[in-house]
Amino acid sequence: MTSECTTDDCRNMTSTFLCSQCVSDLQSWLDRVPILLVELRVTIARQDNVRPAGGGGGGSKPGSAAPLNFDAWQISENLKTVGKSAKDYAHQEHAAGQAWLIADWVTKAELLVSGPEAEHVNHHAIRARLDEHRPDPMPTRKLIPWLKENARITVTQFDIRNWARRGKLTPVEREPLPTYHPYDVLNAWHDTRATERANA
Repeated sequence: MTSECTTDDCRNMTSTFLCSQCVSDLQSWLDRVPILLVELRVTIARQDNVRPAGGGGGGSKPGSAAPLNFDAWQISENLKTVGKSAKDYAHQEHAAGQAWLIADWVTKAELLVSGPEAEHVNHHAIRARLDEHRPDPMPTRKLIPWLKENARITVTQFDIRNWARRGKLTPVEREPLPTYHPYDVLNAWHDTRATERANA
């Protein structure tokens, strides 16, 4: 028996709770977990060394490392609970929600390890060009490669779904699949990066 994939905005037919494409997407997130756990250990250790003993006594200024240290530890603990096989998740009723949570943890872990993404592209010029010549709205799977080629940014299906869920994006059309203006997605991307830089 087949039914629609339980992932938001997917609509692919599947015999499990996740379609083959969403299983592949989830597996790509899971495959990053082992190396992230190693890198997070280094991040936690480095912050432990930087943080002044006793919370900054002896005249040293208290560092801002403690919150990051705790965040890295918490994300590490979260990632230790995930499985290795996306196909196993596909048979679980709440697979879509679990996939969303795993992607969120991995995204946060990568930010903690690497810091905010450095911008080497003239994004201001790109935004101005897209604002002047706005392309037609597109579904998520056309948006991702289009933005990579034309706006020099990398977004995922998870990003777009997350931004839509949080109200940063509003679909132009909802049927048969949600479509979004590339310029609106670009604005959501910039807004997210600005928040990450402020919190890093």
